[in-house]
Amino acid sequence: MVIVFGITLNQINMDKSELITRITDILKVNGCFSIGELEYETPGICVGELGKFVGLVEYFTEDYCEVNVYEPGSFSSDPVDTYDQDYGFLSEDVLNEIHFVCEQWEAECIRTEKRISN
Repeated sequence: MVIVFGITLNQINMDKSELITRITDILKVNGCFSIGELEYETPGICVGELGKFVGLVEYFTEDYCEVNVYEPGSFSSDPVDTYDQDYGFLSEDVLNEIHFVCEQWEAECIRTEKRISN
């Protein structure tokens, strides 16, 4: 496996449909997860900004991802809105980031399985 700037060559060559298939395959095997469950501190994935609001993907399932909308200038850490987003409507850049996070989730699940089996 060749890694360029932290991205595998397979990941660079994937088109949008392949990315979605790989993401959903990982989630079918390892289950849904939220960004906070990853071992390393990982920020949510930004899907867009509108005025003073920012949409971050923070929860992943086989069928959709959950986008939490935040107001960064607010003193509250609670989202002001939440909606489900189908993977097909996301940009390829966002899908690449989701794929990377899902691969981290897959690796953590494998490490957990190994610890439990020992």
